[in-house]
Amino acid sequence: MLRKSNTAEPRDLGDQFALLVSGVVDYAIFMLDPAGVIVTWNEGAQRIKGYTATEVIGRHFSIFYPPAEVRNRKPDWELEVAKREGRYEEEGWRLRKDGTRFWANVIITALRDETGRLRGFGKVTRDLTEWKRIEDLRNAERDAEVTRLHAHADRMAELERTKADFLNLASHELRGPMTVIRGYNSMLADGTLSPGQFASVARLLDLKLAQMDRLIEQMLETARLEHDDLELAQETFDLRFVVQEQIDILRPLTRDHRLVLDAGDPAPLVRGDRTRISTVVANFLDNAIKYSPDGGEIRCSACLRDSRAIVSVRDEGLGIAPEHMPRLFSRFGRLPTEENMNIPGTGLGLFLCKEIANRHGGDITVRSKPGVGSEFTLTLPPV
Repeated sequence: MLRKSNTAEPRDLGDQFALLVSGVVDYAIFMLDPAGVIVTWNEGAQRIKGYTATEVIGRHFSIFYPPAEVRNRKPDWELEVAKREGRYEEEGWRLRKDGTRFWANVIITALRDETGRLRGFGKVTRDLTEWKRIEDLRNAERDAEVTRLHAHADRMAELERTKADFLNLASHELRGPMTVIRGYNSMLADGTLSPGQFASVARLLDLKLAQMDRLIEQMLETARLEHDDLELAQETFDLRFVVQEQIDILRPLTRDHRLVLDAGDPAPLVRGDRTRISTVVANFLDNAIKYSPDGGEIRCSACLRDSRAIVSVRDEGLGIAPEHMPRLFSRFGRLPTEENMNIPGTGLGLFLCKEIANRHGGDITVRSKPGVGSEFTLTLPPV
């Protein structure tokens, strides 16, 4: 008696496998001849790439690659690798029929018969565009977090350097005037100073106290800038009065300099923080005095010029070499010259002045020539 076999005939299996492949919709599965011409096409290939079978069968599979890769013969190179090594795999951009790109995982397998003769290639393509979008988003978020952490680390390192600079500055710059004040206080206590010397000593002590006050204020203002806590008051005022006030404060503290103000009409009215604009002017004047050790005229002007409110301070002092100009407005940016070594200063003044000017919508410029003098100019938007 003949028994019915449960095993399908080979031809039936081949037909079933072909049916299975043709019905797969998540993968593009098709065959190429040895030259790379498309000979089969499944539903997944049509869904992913947008071509029907009649549109692609008989065409070279390079139609799925960007033009630059076709010019570089990349499709042919992939077949050569598959032929030599048995398979080729990569991920990269491929083109749909409508010209849009999709990110594909591609596997090309060399197909050989029992004699080893190359009969063609099997090509499986999977659309990973959404996976790549999510992966790129994760990578971007990760890169942004790494960048943020690096920036935070750099910021912390910079704050540590700034703290160290502040401590060195305070210990060095405060020690000088404190030593002078302490010395004269001892002389007053033990009666070494005569009453006739009191006036000159009082003027000197005022100068040293003003120096300490400027140092402390500059350090506090810099700390506010570091934490972005520099709040600006808003009021309308005349720059001529601000300059005159600062001249009146400094004039009694110097004997060798002639402070002159050129102030004409119309009034240079501005709106902003009067106290901090006064700080800028005071810094200009203080620098002009310090860096004119032989005295001379210090000429100030406050006016309207070219639709801008202007304050300028010009001295006849040491001047600044062109190569040192970039350091002027940097934090702790003292100029490394022999003439400046014994002149007290924090290196914070002009840095703060520039920040104050910028936050008022203005700017600071400087003209200088070594041995001739310097002119610092503050420009602000007028009312």
